Amino acid sequence: MRLSSFAKLINGSLSAADYSREIAEELAEHTQHLGRGGSAPVRVTEDTDLVLDRAGLGALCRMFASGQLTAGELAYIADALQMAERVEFSGPDIADDLDSCTDPEINGPLTAAKALEIAGRGAAA
Repeated sequence: MRLSSFAKLINGSLSAADYSREIAEELAEHTQHLGRGGSAPVRVTEDTDLVLDRAGLGALCRMFASGQLTAGELAYIADALQMAERVEFSGPDIADDLDSCTDPEINGPLTAAKALEIAGRGAAA
């Protein structure tokens, strides 16, 4: 996953469909290893610095809730963002909410309602 492509996704200059196609091969490899009990590869090309804020996380969650991204894609993206050294979070609440988008075995399946709840946090602030 290229951070520059993710930045384009959340700012609206790359469609979710195009982004999904871009990460399809690496996501398939990742998914293939998930059920084997070992580690699953996550590839991140850190070609830009990125600060994930409430607006960016909200956009990502709304894409999932509307069916533009799958749960697997969202979990993979969240894992990649958490692992990347060139990604910062605008606050600990962003990191915590992003973490709830990963690993359904630990966090339970992410529902559209939960994603929209995450997306709506801070909207009144």
